[in-house]
Amino acid sequence: MRMTFVVTGLTCQECGDKLESHIQRMEGVEAAALLANGKFIIECDESVAETVADEVLKSAPKAQGDVRARRIS
Repeated sequence: MRMTFVVTGLTCQECGDKLESHIQRMEGVEAAALLANGKFIIECDESVAETVADEVLKSAPKAQGDVRARRIS
């Protein structure tokens, strides 16, 4: 299953890398890529999709700055 989020407010590459790496390590995640335009694309098993989506929405605001994430597909 592919999910797409928009992440805004990241102030440094390191924070984006940490978020991407954190999601990539989750069980059932096949791929996760945080693009320069703020789109965060995740491929995962459908059985864990809601757990992964919840983690993105919970983890993104923990990054430095006023970071927000919202699911767009």
